[in-house]
Amino acid sequence: MIKRRHGWGSTAGAALLIAVGAGAKAAEGTFSLVITGAEEARYTGRCILTTMAGEETLELSGVVPRHEELTGQGLVCRIESTALIAVEIAHDGNLSRSVTNGGTVNIAVH
Repeated sequence: MIKRRHGWGSTAGAALLIAVGAGAKAAEGTFSLVITGAEEARYTGRCILTTMAGEETLELSGVVPRHEELTGQGLVCRIESTALIAVEIAHDGNLSRSVTNGGTVNIAVH
């Protein structure tokens, strides 16, 4: 089940891949996804949230900023933008952050 607090907007062109996850036997926890960037920066993308019940897809598009609170075992996101954006995923007291100004960025965190 996706539990989310959707409070901001989104950006579109560079690919950003963030993977934060755990094995299928891990307990579910909260993933905080935050997308910020240049004023009026647009993005598109998709996140796959792994839960005890299976996988759920969250389609993303809009204008920054955006904040999602997701409950699950793992989170994999791919976000594209032609403008400056920063993507952060916080989970269990850890923070993963990646910044791109267009182009392609791929990042995986396990």
